[in-house]
Amino acid sequence: MVSKKKELELNLSKISDFENPNVKFEQYMTSAEVASTMIHMADMNGDIEGKIIVDLGAGTGMLAIGSALRGPRGVIGIEKDKSALLIAKRNVSTISQEIMVEWVLADVEHVPIKTVDKVDVTGIMNPPFGAQKGYKHADRNFLEKISEIASVSYSIHNGDSIGFIESFVEERGGVISHSYSVVMELKKSQKFHTKTRKEIEMEVHRIRWE
Repeated sequence: MVSKKKELELNLSKISDFENPNVKFEQYMTSAEVASTMIHMADMNGDIEGKIIVDLGAGTGMLAIGSALRGPRGVIGIEKDKSALLIAKRNVSTISQEIMVEWVLADVEHVPIKTVDKVDVTGIMNPPFGAQKGYKHADRNFLEKISEIASVSYSIHNGDSIGFIESFVEERGGVISHSYSVVMELKKSQKFHTKTRKEIEMEVHRIRWE
């Protein structure tokens, strides 16, 4: 178990990125700094120990693996991209042979988790923002699903989405208990990107689902 935030960040800095990121899926890797801060916060709030952690849209495993390093009851990483899951599995071997993550190849709308009591589940995820044309508020599907299977969730969203998040959470009977802003540097991953690196303003929300 990795108890210190700096040590967690150091471990997560070794995780490999997507090899061929899909622009439609908005595939980019959460930074080790942002991931370790969110996971540390969840742990301090009592949302990891004894819990089953579910990462929707797990990508190459940053949040799922980071959560596993904090010693929860179990971790499930849901991802619909088979190539990303293969990298995630390799990343587990790179980080630690002592942690276990159950990887599930599935779309967010068809998550095969039905037998676990909702009170035992914490969601930790970085859903797509819906920045691509025709995919506005793509994170809505992720929030809908996590509200069905988890009692609390931590998620990363676009920096100007607080109005949408508040409205959605209220509709679902949830409560935003914590929020903070982060800036994450994304590296160039698509041919149409004009800059080698770009800073993106984001929001992290802890939501209690009733």
